Amino acid sequence: MSVSARQVVDALTHRYGGESTSEGNVSSEELVAFLRSETPGEQDLLSLIATRKPEWIPMPADLAIIRSVQDCWRLIFNLVDLEDAAISRIRQTMSSLAADLIKDPTLPFQPRETSLLGVQDLLLDATIGWSEDQGRAGEKLLAQVDTVIASLAESPAGTVYSGLAEYLEKEGSRTSKLEERLAASEAGKLRSKRCRSVAAETLNKAMKNKLLTAGLARFLQGPWFESVQLLAITRGLESDEFIRACKLTETLIWTYQPINEEDPVKAAAEKQKLYRIIEHLPAELKDLLLALEHSSADAENVLAEIENDHVMLVSGHSLQYADFDLIQEAGEAISQNTSVSRILLRKVASLNEGHWFTYSEGDKHVRIKLVLKLDDVKQMLFTNRNGMKALEKTYNELAYLMSSGVIKPLNHESIFSSTFLSFYNGNVEEHQRKLEAAREADVREAEFEAARQKALQEAAALARAREDEEKRQLRENHDNRIAQAIEEARRSENQAALAEMSERVSKLQTGAWLKLPAADGTLEECKLAVRVASADKLIFVNRSGVKLGEYNTEALVSLLVTGAGEIGDTGIEFEDTLAQVVSKLRQDRGKSYDDLTGES
Repeated sequence: MSVSARQVVDALTHRYGGESTSEGNVSSEELVAFLRSETPGEQDLLSLIATRKPEWIPMPADLAIIRSVQDCWRLIFNLVDLEDAAISRIRQTMSSLAADLIKDPTLPFQPRETSLLGVQDLLLDATIGWSEDQGRAGEKLLAQVDTVIASLAESPAGTVYSGLAEYLEKEGSRTSKLEERLAASEAGKLRSKRCRSVAAETLNKAMKNKLLTAGLARFLQGPWFESVQLLAITRGLESDEFIRACKLTETLIWTYQPINEEDPVKAAAEKQKLYRIIEHLPAELKDLLLALEHSSADAENVLAEIENDHVMLVSGHSLQYADFDLIQEAGEAISQNTSVSRILLRKVASLNEGHWFTYSEGDKHVRIKLVLKLDDVKQMLFTNRNGMKALEKTYNELAYLMSSGVIKPLNHESIFSSTFLSFYNGNVEEHQRKLEAAREADVREAEFEAARQKALQEAAALARAREDEEKRQLRENHDNRIAQAIEEARRSENQAALAEMSERVSKLQTGAWLKLPAADGTLEECKLAVRVASADKLIFVNRSGVKLGEYNTEALVSLLVTGAGEIGDTGIEFEDTLAQVVSKLRQDRGKSYDDLTGES
């Protein structure tokens, strides 16, 4: 993913400032110069600015970057565990990192070998194993760290990175040689110690609370114990031979236990099982008796004693049992009484050599590094930063100590560069998702509005079409009524009425009131508003002056003849009254005011 400075700044500003448009009063250049000249110490960067430059208000973008640096650093130092002397030194680079990010917000997306983030990664790599008890070697390391931090003010980050990487490679090469020599010398001891411990634990578990003769106890804790150890060392703890020897131990001890079955049938079955086992047992034991492999006479004597005991058992004689002690072997401190999570054991098994841990128990607090991991015997060896042996633990012991918090793994690999990259990338992606969601919302809103307008237009068109259809239907009904009326009026029996009604219609005056069929066919009162003789057209309106219809003489007469219409007021009185008024006005035209008013 290619990320621009604008995208980073917008994402961080949105995260820390929302939609705020308030501007600061200090330029980015001034702020960068200040940050490069200061070290925050125990303060965070904003507190440092507020203390030294209380009148300054950083620009929103610069403020967002500073806050992002502070948040990432809090996250990083919640994940890593360093000594205070190391933390205080690395913190000196915090303000410089903020300055670099203000200058170029895409820094986390660039190769770490060219940025201050890479230098910080290496500083953490260098100090993760440092502690105050490392003498001159430890003092030398801190002096080198101080030199590196001081050089950042004068040299490019890429140059500082290269120099520090070269120094750490030389130091690592020297330490690796010490660790390799230690691992070579300790591997055999660890395997032998572990195998002896497992063999002792296996035999003790098989012998515990069992009845043994003195001879069998000597055999198990002598030649057989040594043989089981040799099998573990030479063949492995998970080998078929070692597992076979463990099972054979249990079988041999079982043959010495009395048969206490009261049921005769079951007792007989147990004896038959015993006979079958003791027939083949000597050969099985001899095959795995590695401790006496080169001394056949001793092996024969040991096996002969066991065979004599078995003969006595088969003959029905009782054996003389003796008290015995279990094998005194340190073993694992937690193996007998503590259950270790399989998930945690798998986690331990997945650890790699080179991983760092803290080990805290009582007053003891050390930093240890895993340098040797023996999967076959589940054993681990740890050293300090100087390559000196610090601890050895089995997988089970380490899993238990990790679960109880005594040993804690340290996570530090490229943590500065990876944390900033993850943080910045996450913010950019989230901001881009929000922008895309907003764009999609705008598109959806526009589409919705377009659909709404279209629906309105379609509805209006449908309404118009429906209205037009209704008007057409009304016209058609009106025309049909008139046509029917005309047809009926022309019948021979209606000729006299037709002539009389034609006479009456011809005398209708403007203002005459009639009842004529409305749109639904019911009679509605209407007035003759206009009569156009030349066009033979009569126009009628309702009392509000709204046109109700127009007819020619034939149509109107036909409606009236057939009873589809009625004549009310013909309008003659109105015309007579109007004529009288006009005549009176003409007569009064020559009279004086006094004559008109009656005043003298």
